[in-house]
Amino acid sequence: MYNLFNKELSYRIFSVIIFIPLVILPLIFSNYISILVYLLFASIILNEISNMKATAGSVYILNLYSIITSLSFFLFLFLLITNFSQAFLISVIFIIWLFDTFSYLGGKLIGGIKLMPKISSGKTISGLISGILFTLFLSEIFFNLFLINMKLSIFYVLFIIILSFTGDTLVSLLKRYAAIKDSGKIMPGHGGLLDRFDSFIMVFFVLGILGLII
Repeated sequence: MYNLFNKELSYRIFSVIIFIPLVILPLIFSNYISILVYLLFASIILNEISNMKATAGSVYILNLYSIITSLSFFLFLFLLITNFSQAFLISVIFIIWLFDTFSYLGGKLIGGIKLMPKISSGKTISGLISGILFTLFLSEIFFNLFLINMKLSIFYVLFIIILSFTGDTLVSLLKRYAAIKDSGKIMPGHGGLLDRFDSFIMVFFVLGILGLII
């Protein structure tokens, strides 16, 4: 229990209290504000990736990820201003956050075998299982509670979870490649914005491409 209630958790709670309104409220009130806010997010993240090049052996991989990041945010904004509903986008973000939060809590509370010790020392098998189970359970409650008419199926939620985990793991690999722990210091308890948006980037990169095709 001590592993959970420490300074890191306090920092995370403080960051979330500030961060969630910045991410969600623009989507609710104005597309124009959302575009400005998310372009600002993208600019900060791209700057963090650029700073990582100083300690990386080669910049090509980071340059490629910069392109993916840029496309991800533009595809997200494309989904925002086209026929995709705000409820859809917020629901996807909600799923990403659920998975990230309960993976962290499950890993801290239960601990156990490391999932990928050479890539990310903080990830555990118990955390992954906790994240999946709680995300599936709570997402269904959320959709029913708010009567979202585009209710996501269990398979769709699993699809988002897989993309979220892939995005998180990819950034862990990049940070290992650059020999750094955090991408920045803008968010106490999380590091940089890239540390907070790693799952978001991969999810909306893929969903945006699917949105273009469909």
